[in-house]
Amino acid sequence: MPELSGNTPRLEEMAEVPARDAVVLTNPPPSSRNTIEEAPFAEPSVSSALPSITGSKSEMIAQFKAQTASVFAQVRDATEKFRDVGPIDSLKEFPAPVSASVEALAGQARDFRSKVGYEVAMYECGAETATADALLAANQARRELAQKNAPVGRSRLVSFFKRYPASPSEEQRLLWRYNASILMACDKAKKEAEGHLPQAKAFEAAGKKTDALREYKEIYRVYPNGFTADKIKLLQESPH
Repeated sequence: MPELSGNTPRLEEMAEVPARDAVVLTNPPPSSRNTIEEAPFAEPSVSSALPSITGSKSEMIAQFKAQTASVFAQVRDATEKFRDVGPIDSLKEFPAPVSASVEALAGQARDFRSKVGYEVAMYECGAETATADALLAANQARRELAQKNAPVGRSRLVSFFKRYPASPSEEQRLLWRYNASILMACDKAKKEAEGHLPQAKAFEAAGKKTDALREYKEIYRVYPNGFTADKIKLLQESPH
């Protein structure tokens, strides 16, 4: 994943992620605020889109495996067999029934681990657990991108790949490649947007409001984010 270094202004900074759902972006002091800051991810709730996992340990294992395979197939069909994505502005949210199934599967995975124990769950259903996380990452990344929140969508995928850098089996390989294609599209857009940031800040410092607005609007077009949206609004409302 390409990363910018040195003194290049950054559109986002991400803190270390201690757990899968504990993503927090840094919050720099107001005086040096060059970054995008977003709220932590919300924990998905268990949905009625899937039946509860019950019964003996072997029955619960079989149910979780079947549910994972079913939701995997739904997402495969919705993505044209995990076809690589284009520019991030072309991505829409998954259809509501598919998104609900993915969120429900994430809840089922947590419920399954709590019932059979983490070690048993990972030993018996490690591939399914990873697949549920991969599907959730894709669902939430697409949702954030569709809602013009590119840094949060990107950081969801960065967090996922830190935890699962490779697919657990050949069957899931295309899903991992699909998530990687979204991340690469985000990285490409982020790099392009950051190329406009030094000029935008220079124009702003020089009091050239029109020129600064043009650059910030281009940043937002390429890599939409809350920080840039706020910056555009402030410039538009400023008297000079």
